[in-house]
Amino acid sequence: MSAARTRLLYAAAGAVLAAATLAGCGLLPASKVQATVHWLTLPAAKSAELVVIVDQEEPAAMTTAAALLADTARTGEHVFLIGDRSGQLLCSSVAPAPPKVPAPAAPTPLGTDPTSFQKARYSQAAQQYQAALRQAQGSLRNLQQAELTTWTHQVVTQTEAQAAHSHAGPPNVAAALEAAATDLDSLRQSGSGTATTATIVITGISAAAAASTPSANVSLPGGTVVVADFPGTEDEEAGWQAALDQSGARRAVILTTATSNQLAATVTQGLDGAVTDTLTSVLFGQGSAMLEPAARPQLQRLLNLLTVTYPSATATIDGYTDSLPNRAPGGNLRLSLQRSLQVLSWLVAHQVPASRLEAVGFGDTDPVASNTPDGQPLNRRVVVIIDVATRVS
Repeated sequence: MSAARTRLLYAAAGAVLAAATLAGCGLLPASKVQATVHWLTLPAAKSAELVVIVDQEEPAAMTTAAALLADTARTGEHVFLIGDRSGQLLCSSVAPAPPKVPAPAAPTPLGTDPTSFQKARYSQAAQQYQAALRQAQGSLRNLQQAELTTWTHQVVTQTEAQAAHSHAGPPNVAAALEAAATDLDSLRQSGSGTATTATIVITGISAAAAASTPSANVSLPGGTVVVADFPGTEDEEAGWQAALDQSGARRAVILTTATSNQLAATVTQGLDGAVTDTLTSVLFGQGSAMLEPAARPQLQRLLNLLTVTYPSATATIDGYTDSLPNRAPGGNLRLSLQRSLQVLSWLVAHQVPASRLEAVGFGDTDPVASNTPDGQPLNRRVVVIIDVATRVS
């Protein structure tokens, strides 16, 4: 038994003992002490599947994968680690379910016309119960985190051991993506997986591999695909973005070294089943943050998502620019924020509460097209991430 679980059981036992003591004082009947004990647990996380495609020959990629697992672990999560050189499954595991421990039930309510003495003793009992319950809940959260930490360590250890004996051929991301799609499809057919929260992360791509666009013939099962620390050029990045979009991914995100700190947050959004709506092409003119009249149909579609389809969800509005020089104060970074704020203001003016919205600017990072006259309008865009798991009442 772990030290954390032992401490928690002692805490729960203390809570039960407190209930027994109250019964001995005549406040709680002794015959009802056992009946007041129930199981205390934390809510189960939403079903989610995470596939990490990792170059098992690159220590930095393995380190990134280990840190990602630790940052995004949740109870009941299905995890697959796949080597990008052979498509070999390195590890498959399911995170532990939320732990549970015995905890006291609330004190028995007072009867009619209680005396002042009974009221005082009941108030004391209620305070003791709340204190015991808070202590048990805090210990329970610590225990769950400890169990998830132990689990992620076991997954990493198993992955490293398997990688040491795996076939080390040249990188083959297409084969790894096919393996990921097969594993997720099998999980769905068994009734354990969902296309909404399935998230695939590709890490450890070399510059040579980045120059080879993955085949769009790979059929990905919806969900989110995230490429970490992409080392290629803007044109190569746009090619990967298009290929992943065409392969069936509901959302594809290419993170460069400059945006690598967004990895855990982006993966968490995918595991939560966040919905992405991209507003592009006709939204803004060159160097401008003013919404174009032609943007109205896209804005109306977004408004419908936030007021009808997901009326309680929160949303993050990410603004982007093309790479043309911007000599205004703050440059492209400020311009991208102004664009996201314009969309936020439009939504608020159409009755979406501001408390549900957040605006962020990313400048000219993460282009979805080459920064040529034909591609620049596509990069002048706003991406709205609707987090259906987070609600504002």
